[in-house]
Amino acid sequence: MMHRRKKGKIVQWILWILGVIALIIASLGLIEIDDIVIAQGIVEPGEKIYIDSPMSRVVHRIYAEPGDTVRANQPVAKLYEGDLRAAVAAAKKEVQRERANLAAAQAQLALLKENPEEERKIAESRVEQARISMTARNQELKRATQLFKGERLWSQEDFERAQTSYDLSYANLQVAIESLNLVKRGPSPAEIQNAEATEQQTQAALEKAQQHLEATQEALELATLRSPVDGIVVRQDLHPGMQATQGGIVMIVAGLNEGKVIGAWMPETNAWKAQVGHPVEILSNLFTDREGFLGQGEISEIYGYALHEGGVKTFGLEVAVKKTPIPLSYGSTADLRVIVGRRSILKMLLGLENLEAVLSSSGDILQKKKQNTSPDPSEAP
Repeated sequence: MMHRRKKGKIVQWILWILGVIALIIASLGLIEIDDIVIAQGIVEPGEKIYIDSPMSRVVHRIYAEPGDTVRANQPVAKLYEGDLRAAVAAAKKEVQRERANLAAAQAQLALLKENPEEERKIAESRVEQARISMTARNQELKRATQLFKGERLWSQEDFERAQTSYDLSYANLQVAIESLNLVKRGPSPAEIQNAEATEQQTQAALEKAQQHLEATQEALELATLRSPVDGIVVRQDLHPGMQATQGGIVMIVAGLNEGKVIGAWMPETNAWKAQVGHPVEILSNLFTDREGFLGQGEISEIYGYALHEGGVKTFGLEVAVKKTPIPLSYGSTADLRVIVGRRSILKMLLGLENLEAVLSSSGDILQKKKQNTSPDPSEAP
């Protein structure tokens, strides 16, 4: 009888222990914890504007340094421009010279086409003056001839001088008469064509000079580097006196219209868990009590190609910073806890999670194969 009682108590104890174990297992199956992926990253601006040099020149001045707030179109740096200013001044003088040449050519062409009455009067006046001068020289020549050949009072030299004066006055009269005839007749077609060609050439020269002036002014304007947006200077790569290469970065401006992001990387073993939209807990290294200054974020982008650095492969991702107790400084580092879901403690202990992940991945692969091999309904007879 005693033996039977002891045996009953043992069974009761075994059943009680099994019940406790079942209760513990059931509890572990119900309890879930956050499934997280650890990543590290650096705080960066959400909108990065690269201010690069449009030409190879020495940096002359820096107007905005890291931390300064800048406005759109505000100068942030200037390259050496002494020779550019000299080129602009020379180009302006060339434009002025070509404008004067064009005005003269246009005036000459207009004069030929108009044939004004004033010019005819001037030509007639010159003919009359030349005729009067020739009459006077003719009288002097007659007197010199009489004195030289008749009375022998003039020398040969005096006579020749009088003859030369008459010949010149006669030639001047012929030139004046011919000029008057040309004025009365008007310009010839060839003269008008030459004047028109001269006007076209000077017009082309003026346009070329203006294009050169615009090019020099544009180069001078490019020597002043401006911020295209409202923002904050977050990085400065060059200082006054340093050589800027064409296309080289001078500074980086963070746009004010976009928030901060964290450029991060995570190990490849857990990269398959993370997805765009997953929440992220940010533990900034700016604070000693990182848990007390916990920030919130969200995965905005995952880069699909792994990087191999230091013998370790990682995948890059970008985390949009949603909320932080204190604004994070650009360039500061942080550890990230990416919450990818919930984990059952029981499945973790039994190792069932990895099996489910493999089966889930296999199911996805089979489903994709079926989709790729399924016939196109449009091709059915």
